[in-house]
Amino acid sequence: MKEFKTPRELAEWNDEMVRRYDIERYYERSHPIMRWLEQQRLRVLRAMAAPTAGERMLEVGCGAGHVLEKFENCGRNGIDLSSIMLERTRRRLGNAVTLTQGSADALPYADASFDIVVCTEVLEHTTDPDRVIDELMRVAGPAGRVIVSVPNEAVIDRAKATLRRLPILRSMLRSLAAEGNEWHLQTFDLDLLMKIADGRARVTQVKPIPNRLTPVRYVAELRV
Repeated sequence: MKEFKTPRELAEWNDEMVRRYDIERYYERSHPIMRWLEQQRLRVLRAMAAPTAGERMLEVGCGAGHVLEKFENCGRNGIDLSSIMLERTRRRLGNAVTLTQGSADALPYADASFDIVVCTEVLEHTTDPDRVIDELMRVAGPAGRVIVSVPNEAVIDRAKATLRRLPILRSMLRSLAAEGNEWHLQTFDLDLLMKIADGRARVTQVKPIPNRLTPVRYVAELRV
């Protein structure tokens, strides 16, 4: 795993990755199959979170706001390490959200501050996912629900290897490459998520995206 001497060094490297891998292009202009997969993930995230009017929701690693915009009936809050990402979220959602710059492993919120905490495709970008899970559970508290999603790296890597042999689908390979494996500090799959959650949270639901045969992503609900 890449190592960083200071939090500032990590933040600067993360901003370099933000500039290199355009998340807005990935969501909005990638291969149609990739966009469909992300739509499935977002649909499952919202269904699992089951937001209701008046609840407080936090997205940890809010990126450019593509997930936050799906929770319009909540009191929405987002935090991200990157000021660049926060600016993109502000452009997307205006003043409808409360945004904070900060790190996922040291959330600047009191215990049990939120009803819903979402952390999607973020754990693989962190230096200490164990600590991040601790923080997610802390700010959700005993009554809160935490929804996370992680990539299934082995399936994604096999898909890339297959697509390299099929020139007709190289545009899809470019979309997969846009996920930026060099941005990943952890190699995730469901087993690693379950290992990290053990002793920290109960995993009450797990949904493979798009299905059990080809699980490119996993969405899971965690409870205290």
